[in-house]
Amino acid sequence: MPADAGSIAAVCGASLWRDPDAPGLAAILLAAPGQRVTIVSETAGIVTGVACGALRPMRGGVLRGHVDLLAVAPPARGRGAGARLLGAMEDQLSEHGATEMWLGQHAPVYLWPGVDVGYTEMTCLAARAGYQRCGEAVNMAVDLAAAPLGTAADEVRLARAGIAVRRALPAEAMDIAGWLRDGPWGSSSWPAEAERALAQRPPACHIAARDGCYLAFACHGCNRGGWFGPMGTLEAERQHGLGAVLLRRCLADIRAAGARSAQIAWTGPVRFYARSVGARIDRVFWIYRKAG
Repeated sequence: MPADAGSIAAVCGASLWRDPDAPGLAAILLAAPGQRVTIVSETAGIVTGVACGALRPMRGGVLRGHVDLLAVAPPARGRGAGARLLGAMEDQLSEHGATEMWLGQHAPVYLWPGVDVGYTEMTCLAARAGYQRCGEAVNMAVDLAAAPLGTAADEVRLARAGIAVRRALPAEAMDIAGWLRDGPWGSSSWPAEAERALAQRPPACHIAARDGCYLAFACHGCNRGGWFGPMGTLEAERQHGLGAVLLRRCLADIRAAGARSAQIAWTGPVRFYARSVGARIDRVFWIYRKAG
């Protein structure tokens, strides 16, 4: 962590009102592996803004630049500080070989799937800086006090079919990561995200297995506490309802840690989550891209 980590945390806490864990977000990025860049702005020796970015190798040797975090303290806004931070970050990433820029989206260590539309100033800055909207993503929220998180009956049903559902063991972390890389998710960021969940104690990953073979997995807290995902089930095993059971087990972990709600990050099948745990669409993210 840089010497001004406390000041960076204060800026994030004051700026990112949509995120209760905002003071700790920069620390997640600063502790992550890979080639990363952090830039701060100061006024009279006081940190008033921060930008964090990173490079992501893509197929064919292409390097993609990601602006993972940009925050300006409210009193310092309206003077071009955000634009200068964004421009400086783009320059740094371009100097390191990035040929295109994205806002957010830097899995496996990411904070948001894109730009939360609630941060209106950031959407305006992205447009002024020449970024193009190229998609959107949503997070869903789960009320953990109201959600049906019991799994005992389902686990008995699955056991009768020879399927065991349980928390992953630390000793099998490498086996699970290898299974993910060799399976249908091998080209995605999910294996690396799951490794981050498996490294926690206890592992924040639950699995379903039959005869020693993995069938499904679900993780939470890969980057941010209280955030669920990723989760996947082998296509040939989807008739068993494994996803709903693993989802509820993960959400029960989050509730046991004291949280009242959970975020289902970068949600895919909205209807599944709504039916399984009463999840509701909570946050909308616009995905932005810009040619380098």
